[in-house]
Amino acid sequence: MNRIVIFMAMSIVLFAATAAMALDSAALVGKWQLVEYAKDADGNNCPYVGKLIEFTAGGKMISANMPAPFKYKVNPTPTEIQGAIARRPDLEGMEIMLAMMGNSQSDWSRAPIIYGVQLKDDQFTLKVSGYTPARFKKLK
Repeated sequence: MNRIVIFMAMSIVLFAATAAMALDSAALVGKWQLVEYAKDADGNNCPYVGKLIEFTAGGKMISANMPAPFKYKVNPTPTEIQGAIARRPDLEGMEIMLAMMGNSQSDWSRAPIIYGVQLKDDQFTLKVSGYTPARFKKLK
């Protein structure tokens, strides 16, 4: 009986810690201005990161360098995260955001675009595999 109580208590603590670390999707909504370019090993700017990115409450990511708005998903399931890290191992240890073209089917386990992300206050970090992290500041 004591083992069950201890297990339940540990499960609750683990769940609370995971929820506290999860990316706050509501805080992500808005326009973000690039303040530090993502670069490849040769110092070239990443063509996949725009100077301005907007995240909508409806789950769209919009940038001038994207052919169309992308659907995005923060806080993917553990299975989706495992699949994403298997395809992009250099993003391990970061929070994962998945993205796909707006008209694509929503099988997030097969999302073609995988970002490593971090959000803290008005600072947003976005990492594309093979590039240094890009850093953004939220516009007011």
